[in-house]
Amino acid sequence: MGKFERGSIEQFYHNVDTVGAGDEFKTRIDVLEQEETLAVVRVLEEGWGGTIDFTDVLLLLKIDGEWKCVAKAYNQNSNTIKK
Repeated sequence: MGKFERGSIEQFYHNVDTVGAGDEFKTRIDVLEQEETLAVVRVLEEGWGGTIDFTDVLLLLKIDGEWKCVAKAYNQNSNTIKK
């Protein structure tokens, strides 16, 4: 089983900035629920940094006419975790 991790948005940005997506990186975005000002989105990511697969769930709010991500939770898919 994977280990629960959490951290600051600054640490998340640092991780994204220091590990490139790579040439084989693929994504798929699924809108799971959408209302007038609320949406829940799933982002499937395959091959981040060449080896890691993620599933992200994002909560979006429409603020001043623009969709903004207000919360993110993710799972690093277990078949990519090195034991």
